[in-house]
Amino acid sequence: MLQFSVPTVSCHHCQVAIQGEVGKIPGVQSVTVDLDTKTVTIEGDELQVDALLAAIDEAGYDAELIQ
Repeated sequence: MLQFSVPTVSCHHCQVAIQGEVGKIPGVQSVTVDLDTKTVTIEGDELQVDALLAAIDEAGYDAELIQ
């Protein structure tokens, strides 16, 4: 499991955009966007941080790895 801070995430559109882009990455099993904590939690196999950050960026948001 990897967790990212995404300070600008704020609405359902943000959730859908991030889940759509990150969900395209092979090995991703689930993407949870928490609007209250402004975090994205990604579970899966052999996750690569750079690819996940690029997908979140492609969705239009800046992110930083928390754990």
